[in-house]
Amino acid sequence: MQLAICSHFLKGFFMAMAKPSKTTPQPQALPSLRRQPSQARAQQTMQTLFKAAAQILDKEGEAGLTTNKVAAAAGFSIGTLYQYFPSKEVLVRAMAAKGQDMVLQALEQYLAALELRPDVAQMDPQDFLRQAMKILLQGFATGKGFSQSLIRLGWLMEQPQETASVVRQVADRLAIFFERINHPALKSPSPAQLFVLSRSVIGTLRSASLEKSPLLGSAALEDALVQVAWALLARPGQAGLALGARPIR
Repeated sequence: MQLAICSHFLKGFFMAMAKPSKTTPQPQALPSLRRQPSQARAQQTMQTLFKAAAQILDKEGEAGLTTNKVAAAAGFSIGTLYQYFPSKEVLVRAMAAKGQDMVLQALEQYLAALELRPDVAQMDPQDFLRQAMKILLQGFATGKGFSQSLIRLGWLMEQPQETASVVRQVADRLAIFFERINHPALKSPSPAQLFVLSRSVIGTLRSASLEKSPLLGSAALEDALVQVAWALLARPGQAGLALGARPIR
């Protein structure tokens, strides 16, 4: 059964070749909710349930996370919880989708700010590649806003099409960024290079999270991811530079 699930995920995860679009990444629809929150009160209810679930998960682990415990910790009846989330799985997937949206928003804000800088072509590209990696690391593995245990559970319950959509949005936004800044040390990556880069990075973070790798949060993992990006994106004559070396002008 586990092999079938993994096979199904890998098929969906590596299927689509990224085609750069000119649009900003859009928030995901929350998966399979019985009620889509539209009012401030409903949004607040969901946030309270999310917070309660995260606290239980951190204290008791996956085995201790139940809808009854979440409802009680949040101060709601189980009926109120079921108005939004028909099962624990849907609750976790909704939390994971929220976390992924936070990652996309953080990446968008960072890249958009760089695009507006008049001196971006003079900046060290390894610096902003590293910062982009930090955003992805925190969002998909080490945790920022959501804990590592929640991120891991989200990966365990993922839907391949949802993961593929997030990865494509990351690849699309990076394509727009590199085209706009036209940095002398970086080339505009091809669709194939963006496909390899985005799937390599997020696939690595997924594996590190699921395996509870001791590399999570380490400088070694961050350096390795930056090296992968640099090898794919640097113009000829630049790729051989060590991390921290100044690009050749």
